[in-house]
Amino acid sequence: MRGLFDVLVTWSNGPLAGGAGKGYHMGWAGPWVPPNHLVGKLMNQREELGGRIIEMAEAGRLDEIEALWLERLEELPTQPVFIRDWLRMMRRSGSLDRAESLVGMLAESRLDGGKPRLALRVLLSALPLMPYAEPLRPWLLRALHAVNPDQPMLDELLKVSGLSEDGPLVDSYKSFVEWQKLAPGQAWQHTDWGEGLVVELDTAGRRVVFHFANNPAKEMTVDGARKYLKYLPPESFLGLRTREPETLAKLAETAPAELVKRALADQPNQRMRQAELKQLIIGGVIDGGDWNSWWARARQAVKLDPYIDFDPSGGAHAVLGLRVQPRTFEEEIRDRFFAVDADNATRAEIIRQLARKPGQAQLQGDLARRMADQLNQAMAQASEGAPAGRLELAYMMADLAAVAPEAKLTVPDAGALLAQIHAYDDLTEIEHVDYAIQAMEALIERDGEDGCRQAAGLLPRAPVRLAQAIWQALDHEQHLEDAVRAVQRLLDFSLTNPDTWAWAVRAILDGSWGHLDDYFPAQAIVPDVLDEMEQWQRLVESEDTDAALKATARSLLSRMRTLLAADRCAALAKAVEAMPREMAQRLRRRIERHDALPAAYKAQADRAIRLTRRDLEEAAGAVDQAEEEHLCTGRTYGEKVAELREITSVKIPKNSRVIEEARMEGDLRENAGYQYAKEEQKMLVQTQATLTSLLSRARIVTADQVDTERICFGVRFRARNLSNGAEESYTVLGRWEADADRHIVSRQAPMAVQFMDRRVGDQVTIQHPGGGETPYEILEIENALADGEWDRP
Repeated sequence: MRGLFDVLVTWSNGPLAGGAGKGYHMGWAGPWVPPNHLVGKLMNQREELGGRIIEMAEAGRLDEIEALWLERLEELPTQPVFIRDWLRMMRRSGSLDRAESLVGMLAESRLDGGKPRLALRVLLSALPLMPYAEPLRPWLLRALHAVNPDQPMLDELLKVSGLSEDGPLVDSYKSFVEWQKLAPGQAWQHTDWGEGLVVELDTAGRRVVFHFANNPAKEMTVDGARKYLKYLPPESFLGLRTREPETLAKLAETAPAELVKRALADQPNQRMRQAELKQLIIGGVIDGGDWNSWWARARQAVKLDPYIDFDPSGGAHAVLGLRVQPRTFEEEIRDRFFAVDADNATRAEIIRQLARKPGQAQLQGDLARRMADQLNQAMAQASEGAPAGRLELAYMMADLAAVAPEAKLTVPDAGALLAQIHAYDDLTEIEHVDYAIQAMEALIERDGEDGCRQAAGLLPRAPVRLAQAIWQALDHEQHLEDAVRAVQRLLDFSLTNPDTWAWAVRAILDGSWGHLDDYFPAQAIVPDVLDEMEQWQRLVESEDTDAALKATARSLLSRMRTLLAADRCAALAKAVEAMPREMAQRLRRRIERHDALPAAYKAQADRAIRLTRRDLEEAAGAVDQAEEEHLCTGRTYGEKVAELREITSVKIPKNSRVIEEARMEGDLRENAGYQYAKEEQKMLVQTQATLTSLLSRARIVTADQVDTERICFGVRFRARNLSNGAEESYTVLGRWEADADRHIVSRQAPMAVQFMDRRVGDQVTIQHPGGGETPYEILEIENALADGEWDRP
């Protein structure tokens, strides 16, 4: 059972002390402060001052204590161990009465200095040794009020406990501690009902009401609650999970190892099995379906944390434990390097960390030799046909030898292994990106220009850091075509290489790759990103999506939302500035209806578009009409798909090369070829955008869908001109099929619109755009698609 001092110090940071994580921590959560740190020096100075005061008290030099106390009041230590030791010396000398005023003075100074928690700590440290020190009562009450400004029941709790009246301070404070556990908002646990919160406390009637998940208004007597329920302190894991689950959820996302340490701190012997941890975590912190993906990430952080013992080889039965002292440097390296599930990537990262800080990371020779034996064994098992994997092991051995020179390790010849690598694709076999970059740089130095071309070909599949190293190796002018081809391939597969894809899109949109603006203009990239976001949103919402793929899609959505919103939607503004008006208005409407964009971004984006293109408002009506479904035949749909493919894959890249060649000729103002190429670029981009929009809204109409009872898409009709008696024949199709010479009219043409939905025998007067009118009588309606002409290429 804990002593009174432990109880009092614990409750100085308890349920009415401002919530979990805000009080004085005595356990594992307290940070270690180096002695040469500024804070460490201050702590040492206070320890020296406290030691002098205790020596004076032991010698009975009370006048000197009071003089020093007054002189250095702001510097006096407030740690409980100092207060206890000093008061014991004062009691031995029979001077506790003089100590009362000094304790009150110290508490008052901390209260006046805006540090009520320190004042409360001083007072609670003194109470066990001077339980009848009535002069301390006002300071204690003032400290409790300052620490708990938001507790509406504080005065009532102080009164019912007797703390605000005359009586022994220690007994009254113990009663106050028990009453404040029953204040609204505090967490308790029942064997069957689980965890619940206090929602109402009646101190006069000694009754309390709890909210449990399956018992939302459980009323109990105060004595019954204390007897049958278990109190959950606010700083405990279950207490936090009950009162502030969002706090633990945020910790799970940002610092999973800290979450695990909090859970372990509440366990008997501070140990638990992985399966028990799972039950704690999914019970209100994360969803059960997210456990596997969360634990895959968290276990890496847990394995690296020096305060957690964890052997993952036991699976769900693996035991996690909280250490009092962190693992030593040697233990850390040994446990991680020789872990059962350690692979080459893990061992490579350990060695790279050592190599980055050679002066701080000196390995003992025995451990270094054991690590080298492990690498030699892996080298012996590696296939002779996989030189890249063997090269990585050689690099690892070289770094290990550098940080442990006394071990005198034998390092394999990396040059001989490099000579066996001819295809740069082999670099994907190297698991650690630092070594992949090292090998790539060595190969480019060996192969020159051909090496740069091969490295560019590797970029679409490379992890982002390797891709960045490749990009640095490419010259903007000399390797332009190779770079363009690599980026084009990369942008086609966002989910295959998401980090590198996001890096490339960011570089394009923020202007970092200005030399590629003509190849990847913002007005083309932004709509493509919106297309991708719609696809990712569907994957996230689908129950059939693999968990890993769903996590990738969710991450990309978050990153692209941030990118598109950056600098007041700068990328979007840049895109619409260069777009034709109809295309910009269509993009604006698309953003309004985009399911993957939050409302706040839509409002910000609309404002950016309006400020950039003030000419869009007058075009709104025309775009509304253009957004309707686009009907077409199978033949023309195929033709337009082929046309779009040629524009995207052939014409635009060819035009970009022409622009780049024209740039190199000199003054662009006098360069007619450059000006013509730029105009052609605008036409190509506009045509590309129009075709993309129409194809996305296209619906192919087949012969069996044509209604010959009325004039509509897909019919051929005969009509008599009642002005001259002549018969005229027209075929109604779409804008892609329209041909005036063959009397094929678009269903959206002014004349066709006036004939629409008319039936045989109807008479209609057609108004001509230039003025005048002509009366017609409908004679016949037939299926224009019946012969299959419009289905054949």
